[in-house]
Amino acid sequence: MATCDLPASQAENPSAAALHQLKELLERDSAFAQALGVTSSTEAAAKLAAEHGVVVTPEALWRHRGTLASGGLPTWRG
Repeated sequence: MATCDLPASQAENPSAAALHQLKELLERDSAFAQALGVTSSTEAAAKLAAEHGVVVTPEALWRHRGTLASGGLPTWRG
C-alpha cells in the first residue's frame, strides 16, 4: 500500500488535500481549467473534478470559489 506525505493540516482535512490537488490540476491543465470555469454549478464542477481524479465536495468548492485559480476564478453564482 502506498502512502502520501501530506502536511498535517491536509492529512487531517481531506477537503484541503482535494483542493490542493484541484489547484495543481488547474495550473497544469488549461483545458480542464477552461472547462471548470464554464461549469454552471458547484455540483457540475465536483463531477468534472472527479472525472479527472480529484474527489471534492460541492460544498468545499463553494467555500473556496474565489481562491481556486488566479484572478478569483472559477466562481459560481449563488
